[in-house]
Amino acid sequence: MDNNETFERLYNELEDLLRVKYRLDPTGSAVYYHENRVGGLAAQNLRSLRELRNFVVHDKRTDTIQACQATDAAIQYLQKTIDGLRRPRRAIDVCVTKEKILFARLASPLQPLLQAMLERNISHVPVLREDGTVYGVFSGTTMFAQAASAASVVIGPKTTLQDFAAFLPVQAHVEKYVFVARTTPLEELIALFGATPKDGKKTKMLFVTENGKITERILGLITPWDILDDDVVAA
Repeated sequence: MDNNETFERLYNELEDLLRVKYRLDPTGSAVYYHENRVGGLAAQNLRSLRELRNFVVHDKRTDTIQACQATDAAIQYLQKTIDGLRRPRRAIDVCVTKEKILFARLASPLQPLLQAMLERNISHVPVLREDGTVYGVFSGTTMFAQAASAASVVIGPKTTLQDFAAFLPVQAHVEKYVFVARTTPLEELIALFGATPKDGKKTKMLFVTENGKITERILGLITPWDILDDDVVAA
């Protein structure tokens, strides 16, 4: 079996899987439907595969020379996409787990935290309660909001996050933070980052808990960079 035959077989398998996944009728392209759901680089790759498939099928149905040959990379991408559909990835599979997260507590001194954020190139830090639930998020906007308030403080060696307590809860931020269950499918996570809600707040970070509740201990977090790259989306 040459590359084109392998490619066509895998492409048809992908079409069948997507047709079942989305409950589509057999008349349209399931790959086209899927590429409009995932967006980004994954959609571009799927579009290339769809166009390649048309060339491969056309070549096979004419008496002309074979002008198009599926590459090993195209076949590998197809197989990886199929594997991802057969074994879908969930929030717990793609999140940064708690033990790898830089987090703080209300009693945390501000200046060492800022230094750690600079060293690790981190702009947002979850603030946890003692029981492991999320109190809020510390970020640059937290400092701006506090400085603009009537209760602004002078930052010094004794300044802690307690001084910013009123501006840390997730609802106090201009960015949006969403809690998701550990079993939330990858495509739903992608949709959360791509959606533009009525309040205009773009989702900045997802917090993973057992059932997606704010009252539960954090298991991990997800940023757009964790899931919108090609390897994660297609894996």
